[in-house]
Amino acid sequence: MFDWLEYDKKTKKGFEEQEKQLVSFLEGYIEKNARIRELPIFEKPNEEAIERIMNTEIPAKGRDPLTVGEELVNDVFEHSMLSQHPRFYSFVCSAVSPYSLAGSILADVYNINAGGWDLAPAAAALEERLVKWMGECAGYSGDNVGGIFVSGGSMANMSAMVAARDSRLTHDEFPKGRVYFSDQTHSSVAKGLRIIGFGDDQIVKIPTDDEFKIRTDLLEEAICRDINEGKKPVAVVGNLGTTNAGCIDPLDKLGEIAKKYDLWFHVDGAYGGSILLSPIYRNLAKGIEMSDSFSWDTHKWLMQTYSCSTLIVKDKTYLLNSFTEHPEYLADVNTSDHLSGWDLGPEMSRPNRAIKLWYTLQATGTDLLAEMIEYSFYNANLVKKELEKRPNWKIISKPCCGTLNFRYEPAGLSPEKIDSLTDNISKKIIESGFAYIVTTVLKGRKTLRMCIINANTTEDDILKTTALLDEIAIKEAEKMLAEK
Repeated sequence: MFDWLEYDKKTKKGFEEQEKQLVSFLEGYIEKNARIRELPIFEKPNEEAIERIMNTEIPAKGRDPLTVGEELVNDVFEHSMLSQHPRFYSFVCSAVSPYSLAGSILADVYNINAGGWDLAPAAAALEERLVKWMGECAGYSGDNVGGIFVSGGSMANMSAMVAARDSRLTHDEFPKGRVYFSDQTHSSVAKGLRIIGFGDDQIVKIPTDDEFKIRTDLLEEAICRDINEGKKPVAVVGNLGTTNAGCIDPLDKLGEIAKKYDLWFHVDGAYGGSILLSPIYRNLAKGIEMSDSFSWDTHKWLMQTYSCSTLIVKDKTYLLNSFTEHPEYLADVNTSDHLSGWDLGPEMSRPNRAIKLWYTLQATGTDLLAEMIEYSFYNANLVKKELEKRPNWKIISKPCCGTLNFRYEPAGLSPEKIDSLTDNISKKIIESGFAYIVTTVLKGRKTLRMCIINANTTEDDILKTTALLDEIAIKEAEKMLAEK
């Protein structure tokens, strides 16, 4: 039989023990973060630890919690990639704000359920205020602006497509629906469309130009062709910072096309939405004010811990139409005039992801964050400048949103051999432990890609990285040419 008194006694002791251990862990993390530049970005996985975890039984009787905590730090956290490292140039990762970390810890400690307004009114008000402010950054205005904090860009984009589908299609029209976006659009958009019922034939990918931006002429041709064939165009998705190259579609032109054909216009700003804070670069997002919705991942460029993403819509009525359910068991917590999170998105119980962003914005201010974003543009241009000083380097995509792509193309090697050389350069620089740079594919060819949005990345980091890249490239190319 359950002994509540004994359980209560152990729980109180557990909290006391955890307080001391967590303080120790946090001190260790802060110390490690202070010397992060000296550390390798990724140590090889501890195979013994992985095997031990895979073979560990889930016990009927609990083990010593302090031992479990030590095991987690030593076996799990210490053997994960340091994506916040200043020379981690892959994917879309940045440093972590101490205020985001503090807000994340507080949100976990208090364990707020942000599903409904009545469950935590002040926390809900904080989220609503941030959504309004993010909309204002994009030029949205009016009382109907709304949105929801979600886990990431994938969920934000999918939720936007749900609203688009429901706003433009009846049930009978659904098989005729078509959604359009470029071949550089993040895979989450196509994935989300499939999840909500769209078939591959309903997902129309439009080719991009030499700058990896959507061909609006081909987009309009596709829309007209589908209309003539009895299809039902639903939405167009524009990119504010593609994952591959940081490129930005002509959002103003997309807005005009969307208006002309009555399409839902969504902007995937998961990566590049943060440029809206910069007085210098926000003009690159011209046209986003014409959109019906946009996504914005602040766990990318605004130094938030995972996860902290937002979907913002010009008219929240569309989200309410798609997501509102009022079951009887929620009647007593649906008494406020304010909207609840579960009426605006797919989640019911949910953490308050907005708290850490609020903490960061209030403690840091937007001026410093804007300067940080502008610094990323500077660093990406510095990489381009340094590579152009050296022979055989070719810039494939111009720097944008802190990202650029390039290849080492010495004479005497075929394009296919240069693809292999590109792979080798990536492997060698990762093996060095100094920097982490992976490849991607643009226009059918392998490229090296650097995303430089970490505020801790210095000019010296850039200079040493480009010098090391050149050194590795020369050696690897000599090997391949000698094998011919």
